[in-house]
Amino acid sequence: MKIALLLKSRKQPANHFDRAVVFDVEKDRVVGVENTTLEPKDAQALTSWAQMKRVKEVYTPQADDQLRLFLSKLGISLKAYDELSDNRLFRTFIFS
Repeated sequence: MKIALLLKSRKQPANHFDRAVVFDVEKDRVVGVENTTLEPKDAQALTSWAQMKRVKEVYTPQADDQLRLFLSKLGISLKAYDELSDNRLFRTFIFS
């Protein structure tokens, strides 16, 4: 399963993501990591990107309802970072 963490620089608006880290996870182990620069900025383009990468879960600083709707239509779940608060691996990316 692939999991994407959407990242933004501190200077960007709330729903403007410029990077993503995609983790390929098998049996609770990370077997691959890809760091990607995101060119498209709107929800529809981000949804197409996630579908192309075969991502099953997307984590963002705050779960946006519009993005959640676009992703859910494709079977991709959207969750907020606080749902990762107990995961040490992912915390190093989102809280550093």
